[in-house]
Amino acid sequence: MTTLVTTAALIQALISLGVAGFQIAVLSGAPWGEYTLGGQNPGKLPGQLRIAAAVSAIVMLAQCGHYLAQAGILTPALSPGQNAIVNWFWFGFAVLGLIVNSMSRSKKERNLWVPVLLVSAICTLIVALNS
Repeated sequence: MTTLVTTAALIQALISLGVAGFQIAVLSGAPWGEYTLGGQNPGKLPGQLRIAAAVSAIVMLAQCGHYLAQAGILTPALSPGQNAIVNWFWFGFAVLGLIVNSMSRSKKERNLWVPVLLVSAICTLIVALNS
């Protein structure tokens, strides 16, 4: 794997780990509702929305593991063909997140997540193009 692809995979692993950490904090009651889910819940998220944070944290931890495997740190669990499909899935996931967060009514949410998701989309595209 090229250095650029390895670097992109490592950056994406760190992004997904950071997002998982954010979601775990929200799940635990951090008053960051303005930075997630459209920003319509300032302060702590209500209980039912914390479930979304838990699901998101699990998804992002899975993504972190996938990109650590892409970087050669973990052993890949997928065949090369499956790996390519998952890489393109994660690219689409990043682009969709970028679009949705760009349209958020919450300026705080946009300011936080649009730059993160732009970097994420670039990194996942680099990995997908080289899988």
